Amino acid sequence: MRRIFYSLLFLLLSIAGNTQKDSMDAIFTFRISDYMVKLDDSTTVVQVAIPDSWPLRISEKQMGVLKYRFEPGKDYDTAMIGYGRCYLIKGEWHYFTIKRTKDRGPQQGDLLITKCKIPKAYTGLLFNLARNGISLTNVYDEPFYNSTEIFSFGPATEQAFLDSMAADIRYTAKAMLKQGSIPNQVVNGGIYDGKKVFDAMQAITKKDVEKFLKYVKVSPSKYAGNTWKVSEVFATWMVSKTPEAIE
Repeated sequence: MRRIFYSLLFLLLSIAGNTQKDSMDAIFTFRISDYMVKLDDSTTVVQVAIPDSWPLRISEKQMGVLKYRFEPGKDYDTAMIGYGRCYLIKGEWHYFTIKRTKDRGPQQGDLLITKCKIPKAYTGLLFNLARNGISLTNVYDEPFYNSTEIFSFGPATEQAFLDSMAADIRYTAKAMLKQGSIPNQVVNGGIYDGKKVFDAMQAITKKDVEKFLKYVKVSPSKYAGNTWKVSEVFATWMVSKTPEAIE
């Protein structure tokens, strides 16, 4: 099943038109809505929305694959649910017919992965978050930037936001240490081995955030399609022995 998924993903990258000088193709991930129409025992129409403010275009008949979305506390299946094509576009709404390959059919919140045409953009770490449907917030659940801004970011802008994320992680660690409601556990393994979590978090810089986001870039499955507090997922990465991207 995994071989089928990666074969379809390769097709997403290789099919559908010539890339113009002022545009590029990119794989994006979207959560499907609660709108579903069952056509037969194995085929269901699903719907995704692309806000008008996003400069993305999905072509009719563009292929897409449907996968599970990770939810904390629930069993997570990395297999593909199904695949199909975009057959109708009405404004921001895009409709895909999905042929099921699993016993379970599509459900609201599952992830549709498909190829989009977008204007040429800086494909940095924050762009990678956007294309995987990942939103990071500060400790007060406020996003660091508007999702539509990502398409105009350059390296300097990205570095500024990485600084902001590092500052939020340091602030959160200091606040948690002061509250004393969560144990300041010792990290066992990884680049912070032997250090206490909140102590190490108070000393991190944007370089540490970069390492974490590079890992997310190559292993997005458990983050995709969700909104996370950056301090929480960074701390989880720390106590998970800081797996790193192999570049």
